[in-house]
Amino acid sequence: MIRVFVVDDHPIVRQGVRSLLSNCADMVLVGEAENASRALELAGQVRPDVILLDIRMPGMNGIEAARALNRQNPDAKLLMLSSFDDDEYVAQALQAGVQGYVLKSASDETLASAVRAAYRGERVLSPPVMERLVQQFTDLSREHALHQLGLTEEETRILRLLAGGASNPRIAAELYLSETTVKRKLQDIFEKLGVTTRAQAAAEAVRRGLV
Repeated sequence: MIRVFVVDDHPIVRQGVRSLLSNCADMVLVGEAENASRALELAGQVRPDVILLDIRMPGMNGIEAARALNRQNPDAKLLMLSSFDDDEYVAQALQAGVQGYVLKSASDETLASAVRAAYRGERVLSPPVMERLVQQFTDLSREHALHQLGLTEEETRILRLLAGGASNPRIAAELYLSETTVKRKLQDIFEKLGVTTRAQAAAEAVRRGLV
C-alpha cells in the first residue's frame, strides 16, 4: 500500500486527491496539510511514501518546502503538483530534489500512475513538460554538433535550405546571396561534413540532427 500525503492550500485540490485515492486499491491517504509548516509538523509522524506538493503556497513555497521535507523524510518521494509548467519552476523543483512534476490539469489516471512511478523511484514529468525538455535537449545537441563541425550561422541556414530541397537559385534568393557565393559556401559545407554531393549533405545533416 502506497502511503500518500498531500500539501496544497486549496481545499478543492486536497478533496480531489482524497477522492482519487479512495478509488485506488493500492494507495491510502495518510495525511494532508494546507501549508508547508503544517506539512512539516505532520509528515514526520505519518511517514508517507509519496508527498504531493503544491509549488505556490502562502508562506513557505513548494520549492523551500521540498528541500525541508526531503531533509525530514529522506525516504519519501516528492511529487510536485502544480498549475504552472514554465521552465524555471520545473528546474527549481527538480533541483530541490523532487521525483517528478505533474500538472494539476492531468487526469486522475495520469496522476495515479505518476504516484506509482514516483513510489518506484522513477522520474515523473507531465507530457507537456517532458516534450519541452526533450526539445531543449535536442536544440543543445544540435548547437553542439554545429560548433564541432565549425559551421557558421550562414552555412547552417544554407544547409537547412538544401536539406529542405531548395535549389541554389532559391537559396540565393532566400538569403540575399549570389548563386556564385552559394556554390562556394556549399563546397565549404561539403568539406566540413565530409561529403561530395547535395544528397549526401542533406542525409548527413539529418543524421547529425542539424535540421
